[in-house]
Amino acid sequence: MHDMTRARSSLLRIALLGIASAVCTVPAAAQSPIEKSESARANANQVQVAQVRQDFSGCTNSNVNTNDPSLVGGTVWVTRKDGTTNLDVAVTMKPKTTYHFFLKCVRLIGDVTTDDEGSAVATLSFPTKDAGNVFAFDMYPEGAPAGNKYQSVQVKFQ
Repeated sequence: MHDMTRARSSLLRIALLGIASAVCTVPAAAQSPIEKSESARANANQVQVAQVRQDFSGCTNSNVNTNDPSLVGGTVWVTRKDGTTNLDVAVTMKPKTTYHFFLKCVRLIGDVTTDDEGSAVATLSFPTKDAGNVFAFDMYPEGAPAGNKYQSVQVKFQ
């Protein structure tokens, strides 16, 4: 039964990543110059980063990477619009666990709670002025137990 749960969680992660790729990919050849300009502007305001199991990093997570895919626990889609930074979070982590989600070295943004299978989807936001153009997130359960901390890959806006 545990293998079935893990398989469902893996399928959820693949589906969410596939949807994100499909939504964010627009064939440039089929776009008019105006559409290309609008698409480039939209993409300049949206970044996708992985959440990686790693206990420690600096405030901007400059040493966090996805070199070991087995450590990736989720994805955060970061979109800036009208002075607000919106986050769409999709993770597969420890089942039935509440993770505190932080704008790294700044403040708590909110909580993400996983279901019986360890999956969670959440929408969070914060004022864009709370972060510069390079920042990061971290998330962990109460008490921040080692091995259960996740750091985002560095978020970079132009």
